[in-house]
Amino acid sequence: MGAGRQLWIRLTGSIAWRFPRERHRLLSAFSRTEQGSSLDMLAAVAGTQRRDLRRKYFRHALDEWRHSVLFRRRANAQGVLDATEAGRDEAGLLVEHGIVGGRTLFERLGEEDFLAFVFVAEADAVEQFDVYRRHDMPDPGTNLALDDILKDEAFHVSYSRQELLRLAGASRPEGLASVRKARWNRVKEGWLRLSRDIGTVMGGLWLLIAYVLVVGPFRLIARLESGGWQVAPVDGRSALDRARSEA
Repeated sequence: MGAGRQLWIRLTGSIAWRFPRERHRLLSAFSRTEQGSSLDMLAAVAGTQRRDLRRKYFRHALDEWRHSVLFRRRANAQGVLDATEAGRDEAGLLVEHGIVGGRTLFERLGEEDFLAFVFVAEADAVEQFDVYRRHDMPDPGTNLALDDILKDEAFHVSYSRQELLRLAGASRPEGLASVRKARWNRVKEGWLRLSRDIGTVMGGLWLLIAYVLVVGPFRLIARLESGGWQVAPVDGRSALDRARSEA
């Protein structure tokens, strides 16, 4: 976290919140993330051996599910995606969260790395939402929802930090290897998402160039030939009858 990241959030947010369709995409992404986090926290409830953490994980899971509903309502208030895009949203949830390779996120990371992951993710979310609120980017209804959500997120940061330090026997989270690892993984995941988006844009651009430089000129040249494109004569027979006559 720092001034550089906050500037990036402000720049990208000023674009995303300006157009209804982009607002819808952003809020839908938040909703999917919160819903997936709820699933991860429920898996942690089943996986942890500590009763006190089990209670906190369960409260966290309920908070995340409620946030998902709030973000989905705000997304729907901006306009509804078509069925294809909505289905792709749900498919993305299964890819990014839940059971991977037969193991939950908690099982793959272990208690300390999981708490580090939660601490870093929640701290980043608080920072991002706070930037949006301070610069009054969202609409009034979404601002009210963010005010509500930020109260829960502050608790998530506080308890995960406290439990992480207690488990690791440290005084500050910044020096923990698990926290550095969690931050690095988030950078990697962000880069992969950006690379995927760039690939999608470049793929569409190359298809456009191919159409303009190859298909378009070919169509014009074909029109200049004697007769141009010809429609095959239809003799009234079925395709099967024509095939038999040519055998």
